[in-house]
Amino acid sequence: MKPSVKAALWSGLVFPGLGHMLALRRPLRGCLFLLPTALGWAYLLGGLLPLVNTLSEQLVNGTLAPDPDQLAQRVAESGMGGAGPGVVLLVCTVCWIGSVVDSFLAGAAPRP
Repeated sequence: MKPSVKAALWSGLVFPGLGHMLALRRPLRGCLFLLPTALGWAYLLGGLLPLVNTLSEQLVNGTLAPDPDQLAQRVAESGMGGAGPGVVLLVCTVCWIGSVVDSFLAGAAPRP
């Protein structure tokens, strides 16, 4: 299998930037995709997991009704329902797609 295909598969199926690091041996270029995506996921999971835990406990205890509108309002009040998470998801998606495309093109191009 060509290194470019191997790199694109690593970057597309596992995590962005891994194809650059493992198949192409270009760690700095891989970090351009890996770090923003990892930081974005850390931001999202750091904010969403405590919120989901709190809301699920309130649902089980009966202090929160299982109403989608009320749940959406609680998410919006927590700060995880605004534009921030959407922008972070957009950055992660662009990094993921960009990593696949760049690893395929970088692997196909001759190295200086």
